[in-house]
Amino acid sequence: MTAPADLTQRFILENLDIRGQVVRLGPVWSAILSRRDYPEPLHALLGEFAALAVLIASGLKHPGRAVLQVMGQGPVTMAVADCTHEFALRAMLKAGESATDRDMTIHDYFPTGRLVLTIENTSTARHFQSVVPLEGATLAECFERYFDRSEQVPTHLWVRASKEGAGALILQKLPRADERDPDGWARVQQQAAQGFAHLFGTGIVRERSAPSALGEGRSEGRGRAEEVAEMLTTLFPEDDVRLFKPQPVKDGCTRSEDKVIAMLRSLGRAEVEATLAEHGVVTVHDEICNQEYRFAAPDVARIFED
Repeated sequence: MTAPADLTQRFILENLDIRGQVVRLGPVWSAILSRRDYPEPLHALLGEFAALAVLIASGLKHPGRAVLQVMGQGPVTMAVADCTHEFALRAMLKAGESATDRDMTIHDYFPTGRLVLTIENTSTARHFQSVVPLEGATLAECFERYFDRSEQVPTHLWVRASKEGAGALILQKLPRADERDPDGWARVQQQAAQGFAHLFGTGIVRERSAPSALGEGRSEGRGRAEEVAEMLTTLFPEDDVRLFKPQPVKDGCTRSEDKVIAMLRSLGRAEVEATLAEHGVVTVHDEICNQEYRFAAPDVARIFED
């Protein structure tokens, strides 16, 4: 069975009591980029949002989704990514021309914005929201500090994105790590910092049979999970890496007219028909996926005929 091209996978360095997780995005990332004409300098920011949404969603203990969102008046006016507990991922951002300057920090992009993390529980219809302080030059640095405080676990996070793919690596120091090896946490951070950019870099996701920093070309059937395993043993050659089952990440922007119809029914016939009378058609735009749904008078009649 071919391993998924887009995946997230947990692991633990058993001899050190340090846990981690990898995210690798290829075709799903290409689909996200295809929905808008994003300038190349914005790929890194959007990639951070997408990869972090997957990491946070992996911690959901219930049906629902994790949503990261910033709205402000700066060069980027909106950035949002959400990922369900089944790893259906969506992401987008809106920006002006000034956002394409290189070497911009998170504060340059969002000088007045607030980063809000929302955890939705669909089984109870309850939401939990928290504001993530924009403390750091990158989104990854902001979330390092957030995880340190919210989980009280020392955390280090690396995220990379290019036109070809996006990827992330997170390491977290568990309570017994210093007992196992007082120098282990510092060592693996240094190894990850030195190796991550090389192993991910611009080759986060490689084309079929392309040369690899991990060795010779990869066949499609070899699978990303095998590449992740090899990457981790390359990064941490002195440690006992135990991998958990990889989870496939999928595109969350499949069209769903049924969901839109359910939303229109929840608004009520009077409101929908008033919109129809004013505009001649009822239009619903999915902002994140950049998809439009249009309902003419016969469509509206069918929606409410029951």
